[in-house]
Amino acid sequence: MEYHHPNTVSADAFEKRSTVDRKVACDGGKGPLGHPRVYLRIEQGEDRIVCPYCSRCFIYNGAH
Repeated sequence: MEYHHPNTVSADAFEKRSTVDRKVACDGGKGPLGHPRVYLRIEQGEDRIVCPYCSRCFIYNGAH
């Protein structure tokens, strides 16, 4: 059995979404039970960004 410290989370614990855009929006995806819409930017040289509200991970798969 693998042990994780209570303040750390496995990278596979949250939803992942692929994107071809460096600008993404996240609202939690649950209608009124989601969170305020936030706009996030995957910076040049980075391949992902994580929503600060729901920890959904957006992975950039666009042409470089």
